[in-house]
Amino acid sequence: MKNGAFIVFRKELARFFGDKRLLFTSVIMPGLMIYLIYSVMGGSMNSMLNDKTSKINVAAGYVPAMVAQVLEQSGVELEASEPVITESVMERIRSGELALYINFPEDFDDAFASYGTPSQHKEAPNVEIYYNSADIGSSHAYTLVVGVLDTFEKEVSNVFDINAAEGKQYDLATEEDTTGTVLSMILPMMLMVLMFSSCMALAPESIAGEKERGTIASLLITPVPRSQIILGKVGALSVMALLGGLSSFLGTFFSLPSLMGSMGEESEMISTNVYGAADYLWLILLILSTVMLFITLISIISTLAKSVKEAGTMVLPLMLVVMLLSFSAMYQSKPRTELYWFMIPLYNTIQGMTAIFSFSAQPLNLITAAAANIAVSLAGVFVLTKLFDNERVMFNG
Repeated sequence: MKNGAFIVFRKELARFFGDKRLLFTSVIMPGLMIYLIYSVMGGSMNSMLNDKTSKINVAAGYVPAMVAQVLEQSGVELEASEPVITESVMERIRSGELALYINFPEDFDDAFASYGTPSQHKEAPNVEIYYNSADIGSSHAYTLVVGVLDTFEKEVSNVFDINAAEGKQYDLATEEDTTGTVLSMILPMMLMVLMFSSCMALAPESIAGEKERGTIASLLITPVPRSQIILGKVGALSVMALLGGLSSFLGTFFSLPSLMGSMGEESEMISTNVYGAADYLWLILLILSTVMLFITLISIISTLAKSVKEAGTMVLPLMLVVMLLSFSAMYQSKPRTELYWFMIPLYNTIQGMTAIFSFSAQPLNLITAAAANIAVSLAGVFVLTKLFDNERVMFNG
């Protein structure tokens, strides 16, 4: 009995370590995936923070010399401006050219000298800081500057207040800005994951499943050219996956009000009504081209696999790539604008969706992204044709 158990034990280990594919996907891949995901996420976060802290451009009305010195030591570059914020400065903050506008009362030095102690109940001078909470750089700069001023204030008692004037709006972010910032960080990632999940649920069963059951043989001996069989399968799978993707998108889209309700006051600035019909048409074009690409890639993997289970395991590296690309949208303040970024399959979808949701989409970039995905899908169909012509691959030889 003991010998029998040992024989089975040794046989199973021999099968496991003898199958290089199984060994890689079961032992090496899980650790590799975790390492890559956390390394990329950590690197992206550090890069974003370093970019935002290296140089902070701030328009300054009147800033006392002692305060200006403290701010400049913290990496803030002050640009002389009018003592009252102008419309041009507001526009530069909204566009991201400037991080903030800061202005101290012109009589601050006198108020500082005569303020005394908080127990004397004198009204503290009000320091105005205008910023854009929808811009990551501006929001980070605001937090940094307020923190520096708070630290400075503690050293000299309660000498001034920040943004204490009633009836003034210091946050220059519009409803469109806030909506674009929040949704461009969340929806591209969610849509990519949902689309990939829909494709992964369909493609392995259609090809690897038929190979495993042996029904693929009866299909291949028909007089229909194998290229047409592939086109039929990819086309049908794309339609089904597209329907699943659109259903997931609609469910996500209509659940946004409830989802954003947990964000408190900021959720009041978020409205999906700011998007027009053209935005949704561009989005559908990107979804369609991406679904075709997902189906084609997973179909190739499924053709190489011997069973549905093996296909699911072999798809994991592709899932890792999709996850990493999806997370990239969360760690960038603005989408790419250079055309060559939109020639990279899958990454172009993330950038295109981010651009659409942040109201910075350029038609040429979106057309290029969709065309690149479709072109790679067609190349994948050619690869599938070659694989279907290989009897060894199709019959697990």
